Amino acid sequence: MGFGYLTLGTVTLEPREGNPKPRMWRYPNSSIVNSMGLPNDGAERIGVNLSKNREERAGPVIVSVSGLTVADFAKCFRQVEPLADGIELNISTPNTEGVRIFQDPSVLSQLLDEIAKVRTGSKPAWVKIPPYFNDKERENVLDLVEVCVKKGMDGITAINTKRIQEPRASIGTGGLSGPLIYEDMIRIVADIYNQTAGKIPINACGGISSGINAWRAFEMGASSVQLYTVFIYEGPGIVARLHRELLQLLESSKSDSLNEITGTGLR
Repeated sequence: MGFGYLTLGTVTLEPREGNPKPRMWRYPNSSIVNSMGLPNDGAERIGVNLSKNREERAGPVIVSVSGLTVADFAKCFRQVEPLADGIELNISTPNTEGVRIFQDPSVLSQLLDEIAKVRTGSKPAWVKIPPYFNDKERENVLDLVEVCVKKGMDGITAINTKRIQEPRASIGTGGLSGPLIYEDMIRIVADIYNQTAGKIPINACGGISSGINAWRAFEMGASSVQLYTVFIYEGPGIVARLHRELLQLLESSKSDSLNEITGTGLR
């Protein structure tokens, strides 16, 4: 289809049923809210599936992992890492309360120390962070980013979904994704890039649905972009369209640069 890589998950050590259904709804502006609660078959079963399909992969497969304790998180990482091309540590799901303990910088530091003990090779590992909406939250998330840099993580995924009230959900809340969180994502990617002086790659995730959306994320400091919600609304054709739009923007940028150098054209 044209994707550069796939991110699967999130996977936990033990199987989880997730929150009771219904747990996903369409929202205005082609957005979605979910209250999934990390339903998955557990690391052992998913490891078997990854082993079966390993030779058939057309590109890198990244596996998102999580846990409710440092020990379970690290065990899940150790079990999945040999079968994946990279690991994303999900500390930011808004629909599974226990996971949010890792949004304390000191607890994240403990987790990354344990992860360092069980990492077996040079496969990349990065952390998926939550969004923020006030100065206190901003300070906390940027502290999480600094922990990631200090502990040698290979990248940051910014951002996870935005926690909102959702009366239809069994837990009363859900995670908003899609265009309604795009501007928040752009703001946070720029903050992280400025905070780290570009020292750590950023995977921009949140509301990207067009080439210009992706282009803006790259301009703000992203190294890659990820999409999901638009894929639900538009299907696989979105990938080719986004590629075409990015190529058009790239050609336009080259033309503008040439005009600026030669003194021709209008700006």
